[in-house]
Amino acid sequence: FEKNARPLFATKCQGCHNAKLKSGGLDFSSPEAIKEAASMGIFGKPSEPEGSPLVRALSYEHQIKMPPQGKLPVETITAVREWVAAGAPTPASTPSAGNSLAGTGVRPIALRGVITDADKNFWSFKPLSQAAPPTPKQADWAVSPIDRFILAKLEQNGLKPAPQADKTTLLRRATFDLTGLPPTRKELEDFLADRSPNAFEKVVDRLLASPRYGERWGRHWLDVMRYADSTGSDEDHRYPHAWRYRDYVVQAFNDDMPYNQFVREQLAGDILAADPNSGVGYRGIIATGFLALGKKALAQKDLPLKRYDVVDDQIEVTAKTFMGLTVNCARCHDHKFDPIATRDYYQLAAIFSSTLSFAGGETGESVQTPLAAPGEFEAFKKAWTEYGDLEKKVASIIDFDKDAKKHRDQGEKEIATSMQAAHRVYAGGEALAAVAADVKLGEKQLALWMDYLKDKKRPELAKWHAATGGNRADIAAQYQEEFRRSAYQYEQDLSWWKQAQRNFPNAGKIAGPHPTMSAEKDPFFVAVWQNDGPLHLTREEQLAALAPEELKNARMLLAQAAAMEKTLPTKEVPMADAVKEGETMDQKIFVRGDYHNLGDSVERTPPSILRLSAPAPEVKTRSGRLELADWIVDPRNPLPPRVMANRIWQGHFGDGIVRTPENYGRLGERPSNPELLDYLAKAFIESGWSIKKMNRMIMLSKTYQMSAAFDEETKLKDPENRLISHYPRQRLSIEEIRDAYLALGGELDLTMGGTLDPAVGTDGETSTSRISMNPEKTNRRSIYLPLRRSNLPTLYMLFDFGDATSPEGKRSSTTVATQALFAMNSPLLMREAKSLTGAVLKQEKLDSRRAEEIYLRVLGRRPDGSEIDTGLSYVQGLRRKWNQIDEEKAWTSLTHALMASNEFMFVY
Repeated sequence: FEKNARPLFATKCQGCHNAKLKSGGLDFSSPEAIKEAASMGIFGKPSEPEGSPLVRALSYEHQIKMPPQGKLPVETITAVREWVAAGAPTPASTPSAGNSLAGTGVRPIALRGVITDADKNFWSFKPLSQAAPPTPKQADWAVSPIDRFILAKLEQNGLKPAPQADKTTLLRRATFDLTGLPPTRKELEDFLADRSPNAFEKVVDRLLASPRYGERWGRHWLDVMRYADSTGSDEDHRYPHAWRYRDYVVQAFNDDMPYNQFVREQLAGDILAADPNSGVGYRGIIATGFLALGKKALAQKDLPLKRYDVVDDQIEVTAKTFMGLTVNCARCHDHKFDPIATRDYYQLAAIFSSTLSFAGGETGESVQTPLAAPGEFEAFKKAWTEYGDLEKKVASIIDFDKDAKKHRDQGEKEIATSMQAAHRVYAGGEALAAVAADVKLGEKQLALWMDYLKDKKRPELAKWHAATGGNRADIAAQYQEEFRRSAYQYEQDLSWWKQAQRNFPNAGKIAGPHPTMSAEKDPFFVAVWQNDGPLHLTREEQLAALAPEELKNARMLLAQAAAMEKTLPTKEVPMADAVKEGETMDQKIFVRGDYHNLGDSVERTPPSILRLSAPAPEVKTRSGRLELADWIVDPRNPLPPRVMANRIWQGHFGDGIVRTPENYGRLGERPSNPELLDYLAKAFIESGWSIKKMNRMIMLSKTYQMSAAFDEETKLKDPENRLISHYPRQRLSIEEIRDAYLALGGELDLTMGGTLDPAVGTDGETSTSRISMNPEKTNRRSIYLPLRRSNLPTLYMLFDFGDATSPEGKRSSTTVATQALFAMNSPLLMREAKSLTGAVLKQEKLDSRRAEEIYLRVLGRRPDGSEIDTGLSYVQGLRRKWNQIDEEKAWTSLTHALMASNEFMFVY
């Protein structure tokens, strides 16, 4: 409220909506008045923020559009939407320091910034519990300490655990859980055939060893650290090397890198990399993408604000990710709910303000660090920059591309005329000079067209040679239009290449050779203009048009460029979007968040309340990031292991033991089973901070292997399944849905790593290149698709992907009609359904076996007799009703229906 909602109301709303005017019956001038407005329904329901009258008015999606002076920036509307989704919380009034504010959760003014006994005893700040697992009555059900904790809670509430899930359900659950993909037919057959008591254990071990594991669990982490491939905000510049961080995360999960090392590398990998004894190397520099890849307003003219907005982002991602705390409101005032003072915030700011995120401190592009020997990148950049400067000098005399385009544009307008005129000469026997004069074409140009067109061996001219007197003019017009489209694409490619030539050297990249069109894709264009066709213009012909002195200078520069080309670096320099150590800042408190209003100097150290459990080490580095990282993973520090253990639990059950994974403060939810959470946190540390060992321990418990079925009594006593009385049904993420479709159709590209967007910099405001890649037009796994922060894929947003701007510990889950429309009409789903069906029809000849095979492949289970009968009736009914539907289309429709079903979309 204080950071996002109140400033908006104060600056944009209170001019009309105040206690005196109360326009529309609304007053936004005080928390009490805002609560009164809330009671009128102006903010809508937290579960449906998109339907909030306020949000719709701000988004200009309502008959009433506010503010009337103009639509607010997208990020402001998003912030208000998040506030509404959080329940539109407002602080209570605080008329005096002695006001206890009982029941509101708001700290009295006198206690803000003060650590009380109640704070020390608050559950999340207390040391980890040493309690042993309980002994439930039905002790024979439990096979692990996890089961004992869960069963004890169930028995306390008069409940029993759900029965064991069947093997097909369990395999599908585990495979999606650990890899994000459905099990294959062979994997299902092997598991069903394995009668050994440790059959499921073998499945879990196989899945944990799969490279697909890192892609699935790495995506969980990328949500938490707000990953995207661009800066977002105003100009949405690319992070050209962000993909290296993404690949680092995938590899770290596959290698089961100890979590304490994972934390240290992401906060201080550049410092570790400088120590040859650390064994970290360039990997550590890449890992600092955790801090570097946040939202950045590169066009911000207020440079200190620009810098401290990035610091604020780094504080937020560090505090929420590792400590489960919201501290950013303390940028302007002491936290109103938790014992986080403004001083605590600026102590963290002292660490990150001593860290370089921009090449010039506050100016320039984001930091890009070479992953190469000292001097290698500098030499690379110098050579390519000097070559670029030389080409500019040539272009100042003659721009070959611009001159060629001028010649091509003129010829393009005359293609249809030239083709018909040439036909009159070589096929009709008319005199070339007479025809040229008749159609106002140069004789030389017409002769070139005649020589080209009369060659009947050219495949691109097959349509021309098949033309008749009745359609020859239309065919010629088609060739002209084909040429125009190819020329347009060529100019797009050329523009991209020229931009790359300017920008790539700064990113250690090489733009490559001058673009050309493909003879396979654009044969007419290539033959007519690119090769020695009638519109081709050689460089010598272009140079011949120059004045003698210009020609002399041009040839001299071209000779220099040719010599320089032989010495240019041909190997790109790998780089990382990273941070690096800056000078130690004498950080002062910004009173009320205003950097013009300076308060006391502060130290580089974590928040005071957290140092009670784990004292902060002495700061010896310039920024203090390494010391912060070491403090975070100090086993005495209770919050970080609790937070990560809870994230791992959430990865398996959909909800954490704490259902607010980013907020372990007073406004966050309390753990449903605090003893279990502390047990998991201790086990995590004792395992050597191994995430895979935690996965294994959870999945081999009876708790994880329960069925999703529940009865009315369970529904009544445990309506939200907080006690884990049964396995919680979960909808697949959009990445799982898309990747599963591609896998079922046999078209999923399992290539790992690398980038699908080689460009650097940004694009024009109206350029389609600013839009993220369409997930329906590539077969790579979803995690490898580049994400433009300001234009995330529509499909992702449809299924609650998040905004890739702030840490997202748990995605929301909405159900809207457009999701069903996607399942009904998606070209991707239709294509993969057809591919799967084609394979089944080729394999099976009996209709009943076809129906069974489609069920097995799509849903991972065998259908019962009634389902086979229903499927066959559906296929036969389609063919009877619609004559144009052949056998393959009818079976594809059945496959499509199953792939769009809830049973496919959910894991049970």
